[in-house]
Amino acid sequence: MRTSRIAVTAAAVVAGLSLSACGGDDSPVNAGSASSSSSSTPAEGQTESAPAEQPEGGAGSPDEEAPDQGSAGQGSADTGTKPERCHTDDLTITASDATIGGDETKTVAVTLLNKSGRECSIKGFAGVNLLSSEGAIPAARRDQKDDGTVLKSGEPTYFGIFYKANESGGSGVRIKGLVVTPPDEKKSVTLKWPGEPSLPVTDSPDPSVEIGPMGSVGQGQG
Repeated sequence: MRTSRIAVTAAAVVAGLSLSACGGDDSPVNAGSASSSSSSTPAEGQTESAPAEQPEGGAGSPDEEAPDQGSAGQGSADTGTKPERCHTDDLTITASDATIGGDETKTVAVTLLNKSGRECSIKGFAGVNLLSSEGAIPAARRDQKDDGTVLKSGEPTYFGIFYKANESGGSGVRIKGLVVTPPDEKKSVTLKWPGEPSLPVTDSPDPSVEIGPMGSVGQGQG
């Protein structure tokens, strides 16, 4: 009887192990299936997220536009840049008689030619002194406005010097030269005086010599 019980118990154990083995066979299959399902899910996820790579191409569009935007910015800055003012050494300065016959007021035209090889701006009134036997005669400014001029290389501008000639029959005040200083400059040029040889001696409070701003000449010049 004892031997039979041991045999029955052993048979039961074997049967239990057999069932366990069957269950174990199912588990690896299920695990494998689960693993396959799990690994396929990220793959499908990557496939679905592939359009997310398109922003890389989309980002290329702004990058392609960036040079145009930079170019436009440069152009705008260049357009707003003002040329440097004309310095004395940038200019060839000459003077000539511009009086029209019969005019009581005589005129000398001063030409300022840009020889610098670049654009430069000029605005306002030059400093003008007539060198005379009585000393320097400063020119007074006429009440005229000047909006300024940009001179290209090789381009001139003008202004006029206006004065009364000596018709008294006396020697008057003899003019020996002309000193011109461009606007905002300290360096001057001395020129030969091309106008009448003398100015009248006068005690009048009115100035004997006047000048116009850059770009204005008056008689005899455009």
